Amino acid sequence: MHSKRFAIGFAAMMLAGAFSLAATAANAESVMKECGAEWKAAKAAGTTNGQTWNDFLKTCEAQKKAAAPAAAPAPAMTPAAAATPMATPMATPMATPMATPMATPKPKKTPAAAATPAAAPVAAEGAGQFAAEAEAKAHCPSDTVVWVNTKSHKYHFSGHKSYGTTKQGAYMCEADAKAAGNVASKGEQPK
Repeated sequence: MHSKRFAIGFAAMMLAGAFSLAATAANAESVMKECGAEWKAAKAAGTTNGQTWNDFLKTCEAQKKAAAPAAAPAPAMTPAAAATPMATPMATPMATPMATPMATPKPKKTPAAAATPAAAPVAAEGAGQFAAEAEAKAHCPSDTVVWVNTKSHKYHFSGHKSYGTTKQGAYMCEADAKAAGNVASKGEQPK
């Protein structure tokens, strides 16, 4: 019974493919006739612009393909016609179930690096503002480096979720940040 379903499904698939090929061949013949008629008219009018028949045909076919709607896909087999897996393997090669396409594996999520904050747009415009944390540490090796949100004028310490991640900001020495009028974010302490 399983091999009969398989044979029916296979025959339906082959029939659909044959109809698709016949439609493609008829469409190609129609395009060729249309291009031939256009070539004759262009030649009679003297508007071939020095093109040969082969060049004209290539251009005409490309224009027809671009203007034609995309071909409809072949109809899918119905579940009744599809081959069903068999409980026991049979000796005939036609009785084996059809292979099903494998699902594309989802990409694995990798944990974000907690030690390095995400790159954020930096507006290192003012004095003492740095685009990179390393630059700020080099500028003030004995002071704490903070991330200043240049829009809210609040600064965040390393290890806080907003450190280096706000849309607008820069790395600064804490002393420079205080001198510029910035204040520590509520409840934050240096670690």
